[in-house]
Amino acid sequence: MAPSALLARFCSHCAKSLAPPDVPHLSSECADCGRRAYYVRQEPNGGGIKVEAGEQFTIPAGFIQLSLQPGPRGKLFRPGLTFLLRQFFIGAHPKDATEMLSFAEELASQADSILKKSKLLEGLNLEEEKDAQTAVERLKQHNDSREWHATTMGAFCQSVRQALETNDAKQAAWSGYMLGTARGLTIVTEPLFEQTLWRGYLANDVVYEAAAAASRTPAESEAIKKLAPLFERLDELTLHAWVDSKLPIGPRIGVTNLPEEILAALAKWHLASFQRSREKAAREPAEKRATWELRLKWLMFGLAVPPGIFAILKFLGVA
Repeated sequence: MAPSALLARFCSHCAKSLAPPDVPHLSSECADCGRRAYYVRQEPNGGGIKVEAGEQFTIPAGFIQLSLQPGPRGKLFRPGLTFLLRQFFIGAHPKDATEMLSFAEELASQADSILKKSKLLEGLNLEEEKDAQTAVERLKQHNDSREWHATTMGAFCQSVRQALETNDAKQAAWSGYMLGTARGLTIVTEPLFEQTLWRGYLANDVVYEAAAAASRTPAESEAIKKLAPLFERLDELTLHAWVDSKLPIGPRIGVTNLPEEILAALAKWHLASFQRSREKAAREPAEKRATWELRLKWLMFGLAVPPGIFAILKFLGVA
């Protein structure tokens, strides 16, 4: 910005801004120079802009942008999503029958814009008959694409125009319905819309699976607890044979409502318990011997220390 333009933005008397910023702001008449000054005053705790008496709060045109794409200028809540969807589908609808022709022409322009930006049709001049035919052949191979729905929308725009020109009510009604359907498909196959819809489905699927897993887990946990005594009665050799063979365990114990992976893991856990028991049995003699040696040392210590120190130790709970 040139120095002269910068100076023009600020008052030479009070140094306040004379031009509105491109963010939500306040304005009021300056008590010093009498001109309207523009500024932003934030709440001390960061809760927003504080508006005081005599001030005008302004949100610049175009600042609030509603979109399915999360951004810094707004976050959609559920009521806002409903509003946005209404704008997508019926926000620019014709107000009465007399506007239907101009509405169809606007949709035809939208269809042309989608096709001109398409990567599927790069290198083709849709104004030429040969390239237009090539484009149709390409799009037939992608008849679930947004470009195909745009082509269909353009065709029904032409059909609506012809029906209105010939006063064919039935043709106009059918063409209008099909035009609305094709337009709706161009909306939901727009990349951001389709991606948002798919992410929502995936998120819902995760929630469903989590809920289903939560409902199964208590039942499986209870079944495992009830099976524990059965596995405890089995000998180590039998468990070894079942685990090493990798054959189904359920049929051997009459269980059909638990996955084999869980039964195999339960068998391995009980098989490992035999080893834990052996290790514990091997440690017990050494642990007992160490305990007696410790007690003996404390006894000898108690006999060796003077009676006064022993009394203090006893008072503290050590001896």
